[in-house]
Amino acid sequence: MKLDVAACNKVIIWTSDAELFLPFSYILKTEGFIPSLACSANDVLASCTERSPCAVLFDCTRETPDAVSICGEIRRSTKHDNEVRLIALLRSEMQPLHLALLQAGVDDFLFRPLSPEKLLTSLGQATGQVMETANSKMVASLAFADLEVDVDSRRIHCNGRDFALPPIEFNILRHLMNRQGQLCSRSELIASAWPASAEVTPRTVDVHIGRLRKVLGELPGCGAAIRTVHAAGYVFRPRGLRKGGSSTSA
Repeated sequence: MKLDVAACNKVIIWTSDAELFLPFSYILKTEGFIPSLACSANDVLASCTERSPCAVLFDCTRETPDAVSICGEIRRSTKHDNEVRLIALLRSEMQPLHLALLQAGVDDFLFRPLSPEKLLTSLGQATGQVMETANSKMVASLAFADLEVDVDSRRIHCNGRDFALPPIEFNILRHLMNRQGQLCSRSELIASAWPASAEVTPRTVDVHIGRLRKVLGELPGCGAAIRTVHAAGYVFRPRGLRKGGSSTSA
């Protein structure tokens, strides 16, 4: 099964503030999301109709009085199994909108100044709700019987331990597991884990590998699962896990 990255990671940002969109657009791209600017309520609805994004970020100002009605319309028009995560960005003077937005179906509220970490945490919850295809509701057994990857929720399970992974780390791990014991170059990992439009450097790959190693270090037998091959790339070869008899390619 091939992951539809565009469908899973598209994020609509409704704002008239270029100083908000430009830096956060760059941050989202490096994390594997596909940001898209919406300048009006009609842009938001058109983007949701064309291809349901995983999330919509509403920059709520006096210039966006339609935010409440648009949230309600999105909620009515999307199916439960393909629900869009609605995130409202509020300023202090917009506090009276909080209850109305909550009643309209907003999932999360962020406040100025916007923290990249809080935005990525909220979007990480959104990607867990998005399905790759109608046939991807399964737990894929990738490479090792003790280490399971839930394709639908991007969670990994091992001997009673359970972790959720952000989209980039999940895509990297899945590619490495599908090629267990084989060398994967950084350029190969970029092609498999990031959308084609993202500008990614080899150093960015190393940062995400470091995050993934930290998570795997909490799982029995996975602490040194990802080996570095100097100047070449990475190999997935964990010790202490039972080797699975079959592998389902996701």
